[in-house]
Amino acid sequence: MFMIGSRWFVAWGLVLGCLSCGTNESRTNIRDGGDAALDAEGNGEADATGTAGQAGYAGQASAGGAGGNAGHQEGGVVPPPAGGAVVFPGVFNARNEGGYLTVSGQRIKHQVLIRSGHLADLGASGCQRFEELSIRSVLDLRAADDAASNPDAACVTQHASYTLVDLPKILPPSVDAYRQTLDATEPKLSIIFSKLSEDGALPAIVHCVIGRDRASLVSAVLLLALGVSQEDVKKDFVDNQDDTVHVEAAWLSPLLDRVDGAGGIEPYLLSHGVTQAMIERFRVQALE
Repeated sequence: MFMIGSRWFVAWGLVLGCLSCGTNESRTNIRDGGDAALDAEGNGEADATGTAGQAGYAGQASAGGAGGNAGHQEGGVVPPPAGGAVVFPGVFNARNEGGYLTVSGQRIKHQVLIRSGHLADLGASGCQRFEELSIRSVLDLRAADDAASNPDAACVTQHASYTLVDLPKILPPSVDAYRQTLDATEPKLSIIFSKLSEDGALPAIVHCVIGRDRASLVSAVLLLALGVSQEDVKKDFVDNQDDTVHVEAAWLSPLLDRVDGAGGIEPYLLSHGVTQAMIERFRVQALE
């Protein structure tokens, strides 16, 4: 009986030992598997965070770099895109002249300059938008008879300084037509820069009838004066809402040829009565 009992205890001990081995092995496997899972999870998080984070950063950097002027980042904040349409009820062809980078690396303030068609059709929403844009000056480039027969809305003169520049309308648009428009504009450049260089003159709107010819030409002069490259000026020049005429960059050649012939935009402006002080005051107000 004792031997049977001893054998029974030995057998039971072996069973318990096997169970213990199995349990220990299972625990080891669970622990190893858990560590592996934790390692995998940890690595997964690191990979997801690192890779996705780097991808996201790279994507932002690419978005910033690919856009050139429009996507340049400053302090991690992407500024509004350069140029483009401005929401302005009652106004045709309103275009933002802000946001462009200059050749020296400065940036024109967003919507500090707007070119557009006339402001005669501003209703309540248009006048409200005019106030929202904080417009301080309006340069009306239309001929005097056009401005008299279809004057800008009353809210324009109530909230901003209004100047009639009185440039002739020369159509149809072409290189020669722009040359004639430039001939008429050059004697008025000192008036334009005198007004825009006054303290508190900006933001400003420069407009003609549809914002395509006289407004685009004068805006090109202003952008060049602020230091925008000729390539970006050309791109801005052809950006128009008027789809009845295909605006060609070549129409700007009379201006660019004269600027180059004068030795740059500053000598060109100085030769037409614009002072260095006007140019500097205009830049101080328009550039960030």
